[in-house]
Amino acid sequence: MNNNCSNKNNCGCKTDQEIMQLINQNRRNNYVVVGPTGPTGPAGPATITIGTTTTGEAGTAATVTNSGTTEAVVLDFTIPAGATGPTGATGPQGEIGATGATGPQGEIGPTGATGPQGEIGPTGATGPQGEVGPTGPTGPQGEIGPTGPTGPQGDAGETPTLTIGTVTTGDPGTEASATITGTAPNFILNLTIPQGPTGPEPVQVNEVK
Repeated sequence: MNNNCSNKNNCGCKTDQEIMQLINQNRRNNYVVVGPTGPTGPAGPATITIGTTTTGEAGTAATVTNSGTTEAVVLDFTIPAGATGPTGATGPQGEIGATGATGPQGEIGPTGATGPQGEIGPTGATGPQGEVGPTGPTGPQGEIGPTGPTGPQGDAGETPTLTIGTVTTGDPGTEASATITGTAPNFILNLTIPQGPTGPEPVQVNEVK
């Protein structure tokens, strides 16, 4: 301790030993001198805004991510699409297309051998049937008829909804987080926002009289 005083006897200054005696006496008398307040700790997130909202595939899990910073939180949501609605009724049958042209006639097979001449009298037995000639080539495919009209649109799936659930203060220095609960199409967004860290304890100094 440095007690700057050029003339302790004339200016009323105390020696270092006298000052320590006063401090010890104040401690015995439970005197407390509170020093200035310490600096404020860093603040938690300054802003929380909604970023993008994307429709995910039906049946997938809903997600939320922070595309910003710990001070400026930007929440991006991916909400799965609702289940597909029931199939609409079948549309009427389209008209039948025109018949394609007939293919060319196949070649005639060879004639079977003639049976032996029977005696005059009762008719002789018919000779054996000749082999069937090979099948002629298939004619070209006829043109496809026009497509029938499209049936009516089926009912749309349910639109998902998102509501705010719980908002919890997290420990200082932790990350902000968000979870989605509920079932399609009704989802609930739960947020956890970290608290800013506490500033240092104030220094206690006894007042010197």
